Amino acid sequence: MSRAPRDPDCIFCKIVHGEVPSARVLETDRAVVFLDVNPVNKGHVLIVPREHHARVLDLPDDLAAHVGSLVPRIARAVHAATGSDGSNVVINSGRVAGQTVDHCHWHVIPRFLNDPVDWPWPHTAYVGDEIGRTAAQIARALDERPQAEAEDD
Repeated sequence: MSRAPRDPDCIFCKIVHGEVPSARVLETDRAVVFLDVNPVNKGHVLIVPREHHARVLDLPDDLAAHVGSLVPRIARAVHAATGSDGSNVVINSGRVAGQTVDHCHWHVIPRFLNDPVDWPWPHTAYVGDEIGRTAAQIARALDERPQAEAEDD
């Protein structure tokens, strides 16, 4: 087990460290996968990094890559175990996006024909050159280094 940062008040940190019981389905040196106790559909699992990072944008790239690499394997296992017709893989990042536990995690939710889950989300069209401006803003942000990284040089 890693000596990762943790939040002593975080329910997921407590689960990761064995202080709260869970129905675990997989453990790696960097992540734990367990059944959600309040599932959207039965078989709904959470993939939780062992390190405490509140939101997806707080995750180190290598940790995000490790956790992300587990998604296909977990999705295949959930499908095989539940006989689902499909799945949703979701990361809610921030309260406004529906995140209820401030420890970044992935949901793998089995979906079934005619289940009661409301999908798809509403969509909004770009107007005029708004799509180009938005793409350019995101591209510029990708090129910018966070201040802390620049100070380390």
